[in-house]
Amino acid sequence: MTENEKFYTSILSDTSQEILLSQLIESLSETQQELVNKEWGKDYLDRLTSLSLESLKHEPILVKDEESKIQKELAELSFREYKSCIHVNSCYADINNSLDNLSSQLSILTAEIPLLETSSESFSQQTKQISLQRNKINTILEHHDNLLEILEIPQLMDTCVRNGLYSEVMDLSQHVARLVSKHSNIPLIQQIEQDVKQTMQLMLSKLISLLREQIKLPSCLKVIGYLRRMEAFDEAELRLVFLLSRDAYLQSLIHTIDKERKDPVHYLKKWIDIFREHFFDIVTQYRTIFADDVGGLASTPIYSSFIIPRSPSSPWTTASSDSNEYSSGRRNLTATSVLADYTIHILDQLTLVLAEFTPLITDTQSLSSILTQLMYCGMSFGRVGVDFRHLVTGYFEEAVERIVKKIISDGTQVFLDELNEAIKNVNIPNTWMISDKKSVNLFESIPSIRPSSSSSISSTNSSTTVTSSFTPLVILLDYPPIAYLTNAYLTAFNSLRVIAPTSLYYTLGAYLFQNLLTISESLRDYGKLLIQNNHDTTVLQGFNATFAKSFVPFITRCYVDGVYGGSLGDEAHLKVIDQAKILDTLKEFLPASINISNKVDI
Repeated sequence: MTENEKFYTSILSDTSQEILLSQLIESLSETQQELVNKEWGKDYLDRLTSLSLESLKHEPILVKDEESKIQKELAELSFREYKSCIHVNSCYADINNSLDNLSSQLSILTAEIPLLETSSESFSQQTKQISLQRNKINTILEHHDNLLEILEIPQLMDTCVRNGLYSEVMDLSQHVARLVSKHSNIPLIQQIEQDVKQTMQLMLSKLISLLREQIKLPSCLKVIGYLRRMEAFDEAELRLVFLLSRDAYLQSLIHTIDKERKDPVHYLKKWIDIFREHFFDIVTQYRTIFADDVGGLASTPIYSSFIIPRSPSSPWTTASSDSNEYSSGRRNLTATSVLADYTIHILDQLTLVLAEFTPLITDTQSLSSILTQLMYCGMSFGRVGVDFRHLVTGYFEEAVERIVKKIISDGTQVFLDELNEAIKNVNIPNTWMISDKKSVNLFESIPSIRPSSSSSISSTNSSTTVTSSFTPLVILLDYPPIAYLTNAYLTAFNSLRVIAPTSLYYTLGAYLFQNLLTISESLRDYGKLLIQNNHDTTVLQGFNATFAKSFVPFITRCYVDGVYGGSLGDEAHLKVIDQAKILDTLKEFLPASINISNKVDI
C-alpha cells in the first residue's frame, strides 16, 4: 500500500471513529454522557477496533469483570473511607451553596462596578484638587513671611498716618504701586491697593487738617512736600488748598472773639492783633513755599494801587483780571496772583469789620488807639508788599466826623433850646443871658487875649511857636450860655485833636460855621422879638458882641491853630469860618462902636 493510500486510510479511519463515538455518546443518557471522556472514549474505541474477533467476543466479559472489580474496590474504599466520603459530600454541598452565593454576589458586584468606576473618577478629581490646594498651601507656607508683610501694609500705613509718620506712609505707598504694576491681575493685590487708597485719603485729610491748625513754616514745608508727593492736587489747586486751609484757621481764631462784639473797641483791637499776627504768617509762608520757579516773585507789591477790595460775594478777583483768562473755565494762577486775590479777600474782610464797628465807637481816643495799631500793622505788612493803610483811613475819618459833629451839634442844640425857650416865653436877656454879678454895660472894649499854659489846647506841630493863647477868655464866663457853648466846642476840639484828619478840615470847619451862623440867626430873631415887645436890647448887644468878637474868633483860632496847628495856611480860617458874615447877621444888634466892615485879626 502506498503512502497516500495509508494517509487517506488513516484519515477515513479517524473520521469514522469520531462519527462512531458521537453516535455511541448520543445513545447514552444525559447523566452517562457527562461521565464519558471523549479522549478516553476515543482511545478505547481505537483499542476495540484493533482487537481480533475472538478477543472482541471476550471483551464484554472483561468489561464486566473490570466493572465488578471496580465496584468491589469502590465498596471497600467507601467502607474504609466512609468518614471522608461523608465529609466530601458535605463539602460538595457547601461548595455548591457557596458557588450559588458567589454567583449571586458576583452579579451584584458586576452591577456595582459602574458606580464604583464613577466614584473612583470623582475621587480622583477631588484628590487632584486637594493636591493643588496642598501645593498652594505649601507655597504659601514657604512665602509666609513675605505674604504677611504685604497683607500688613494697609494696617501699617493706617498706624503710621495716625501717628504722623507721613514719610513712611509715602514709602509704603510707592512700594504698593510697584507691586500693582507687576501683579495687577492678582485679586489680593487689587484689594490691598483699594485699602491703601483709603488710607491715603485719610492721610490727605490729616495733612489738610494740619494746615487748619497753628503751624510753623518748617512744618508747612513738610506738609506741602507730602501733598506734592501724593499728587492729589496740581500746583494751582495746591496753592488754593493752602490758602483756604490757613484762612480757615484764621477765621476760627476770629470766631473765638465773637463774644467780644459787645465792646467794639476791645473787639477791634483783638481782631487786628489776630489779623496782624496770622495773616503776616500766611503771606510769608506762602511766598516761601510757592516761590516762582523763574527767579522768585515779581517785584510788584502783592497789594498795590491796581488791586482794590471787592465785595464778599466775589473776593477772589483783581481789577486787572481779563475776561479771556476765564474763557477756558480756569485761571492761570501764579504765586503772586493767587496770593493777591486772597489778600484782597482778607483786606475786604478787614474793611467790612471796620465799616461795621467804627460807627459804634463814641470816643476819638479809642479811634486813635485803633488807627495807630492799624498804621503800625500796615507799615509792617509793607515789607511783604501789603501796605493797606490807605484803605482804612476813610472809616476813621467818617467816625471822627460823626463824633465831632455830634458833640458840636449837641452843644449847639442846648444853646438853641435855651434861646428858643426865651423866644417862646419872650424872656428878657437879663433873666438868662448874664450871670447875677454882671453889669449891663458889656459893650465896652473887649479884653485882650493873654497866653496861658494851663487849660490850653496844644498845637499838633511841636516845632511851630504858637503866639496866641488857647485859654478861654474870662469875659465868656459872664454869659453862661456862651460859656456852656465854649465848653462843648472845646470838648469837640479836644476829641478832634487826638486824631485830626486833614481831609476833614474844611468839612468840619463848614459844619462849625453853619452852627455858628444858625446861632447868629437865632440871636437876630430874638433881637427882633425884643424890639417888637419894646424890650431893652442892651444886654443882647453885649451878648452878641462877646459872641461875635470874642467867642467866634477864639473858636476859630482853637480850630485852625489849636487842632490843626495852622499847617493849612495863615488865611485858612478865613476860608472855613466867615466871621464877617456872622457880624453881618448880627449887625442890627451889635454896639455901635463895633465896625463890622473891618476884618478881625486873630
